[in-house]
Amino acid sequence: MEFKEHNLLKDTYPTDYHLIVCRNVLIYFTEEAKDEVFRKFQRSLRSGGFLFIGSTEQIINHKEIGFDRKNSFFYVKP
Repeated sequence: MEFKEHNLLKDTYPTDYHLIVCRNVLIYFTEEAKDEVFRKFQRSLRSGGFLFIGSTEQIINHKEIGFDRKNSFFYVKP
């Protein structure tokens, strides 16, 4: 497990993560910025990895980005 400060728009993303938890942060981003961050999250996850976001957030184009949706705020990279 790793905790660190990270600029979601500027910093590079590590890879091969099993789980990314990002709750109630992206509600403050533009739609374009959200899309960019979701794509970076998808590339950072290993196959079978999970993305957990806030209950007020959702990925409208999750299939296009490469996620399977498990419920409204829980996604998996196939």
